[in-house]
Amino acid sequence: MKRQRTPKISFIIPTYNEEKNVKKCIDSIFKQHYPHIKIEVVLVDNYSKDDTLKIAKNYPIKILMNKIKHGEVSKMIGFRASTGKYAIYLDADVELIGKKWIQKMIKPLEEDENIIGTFTRKYSRKSDPALERFYSFDPLQRDSIYQLFSPSIDSTIQSKKKGYYLLKYEQHRIPPAGRCLYRRESLLYLTKAYDMFLELDFLVLLTRKGYKYFGYVPSAGLYHHHSPDLKTLLRKRRYNVQNVYLKTFNQKKYKWFDLSNTKDILKIILWTLYANLVFPSIIVGAYKSLKFKDWAGLYEPIVNLLVTDTIILSFISSTSFHSLYKNNEA
Repeated sequence: MKRQRTPKISFIIPTYNEEKNVKKCIDSIFKQHYPHIKIEVVLVDNYSKDDTLKIAKNYPIKILMNKIKHGEVSKMIGFRASTGKYAIYLDADVELIGKKWIQKMIKPLEEDENIIGTFTRKYSRKSDPALERFYSFDPLQRDSIYQLFSPSIDSTIQSKKKGYYLLKYEQHRIPPAGRCLYRRESLLYLTKAYDMFLELDFLVLLTRKGYKYFGYVPSAGLYHHHSPDLKTLLRKRRYNVQNVYLKTFNQKKYKWFDLSNTKDILKIILWTLYANLVFPSIIVGAYKSLKFKDWAGLYEPIVNLLVTDTIILSFISSTSFHSLYKNNEA
């Protein structure tokens, strides 16, 4: 494959009231040691009420407006408006690490035409809130419950290359790494029927269509300011269950668990008991604190208990879930 040393890269940023984050996000893009003429930033805003747009207008970026207050819709609008050879979405609370991020991420794509997308892991700074440091123990910032119900990155590694790992996905072995730098035209062609950017569903769709190879570039890295406190974390979990996962459940391709599968139901029951007993999680949390040399591991029992019960209550109280349950009974 002939290398194109400086392909155009598009960054799509969906925003709504992100004045606290958007500057750091955009700054991290334009600090890259990469020709700025080859960097495109498409910001899609849901009519923010704060200074998000005022800040964004200080940069040479494309700004689009979206009346539908839904991040996944904004992402899809941004991807379709972008023009780069490669494209990735970044939430406004994400920062690229270092100044060679782009070079590291495009390397697998430029070297191997079979790779459809690349992704990296999330890191945290020592100065970040303890809860964010805790989540960054996992490269994909998964809760322990999500680690139980999803494959690891390591389980998909085919080989180690210079600067990255080559991964091969299978239908039932796809890590939940949805924030990828994609071959834009290929992705848009395969998802032309979608109005929302369903990041995990697209991984399944791509795998089914034969696009099974991904590049994992841990040395690139992202700072993702996941949730600074428990209140924010639980609000996000409720929103994702009720407004993202359940509302499109019947159409979903990437499902964390199958309620018609006895093994999955048993895993849910056992995990719920485990999380609510608390003491076992205390032991695991202490182990993580020692392993990562950070007391943030002690968040383990608190997060396990609150997130597990919040997810269960969000399912039970959701009208979408009750409709789904009745349809399954029928």
